[in-house]
Amino acid sequence: MLSILLVGKDPDGLADLSTALQNEEGIRVDRAASGQEAWDFLANHQVDVAVMDQQLADGEALPFVKQLVKKNPLINCAMVSTLAAEDFHEATEGLGVFMQLPVHPGSEEAANMLQLLQSIGALMAQQ
Repeated sequence: MLSILLVGKDPDGLADLSTALQNEEGIRVDRAASGQEAWDFLANHQVDVAVMDQQLADGEALPFVKQLVKKNPLINCAMVSTLAAEDFHEATEGLGVFMQLPVHPGSEEAANMLQLLQSIGALMAQQ
């Protein structure tokens, strides 16, 4: 089962993405509003993918992702961002962020995310 943690201050911001992911078989979706809630959840649960909205209840997503990757370098991260693609790449380079999401991502982004994760899994299996 693929475990995905959605982290964001505004529950509506990731609602469509959450619904689309939950409609897929073999996926568990959990939610956290803040980085602290995410840390509490991660202390007791294995998570394969963390998806961050731009704003968490206790700060911005990017500093949280930096800490998350240091503590759990194998976790796959996706982030909502309004930055231009090149600027986003520059800001997240080396952090293991595999996907930039638009504001209010939905079913199309969920499908793209799952396809990318499948490709990452295939690459990891070859090693």
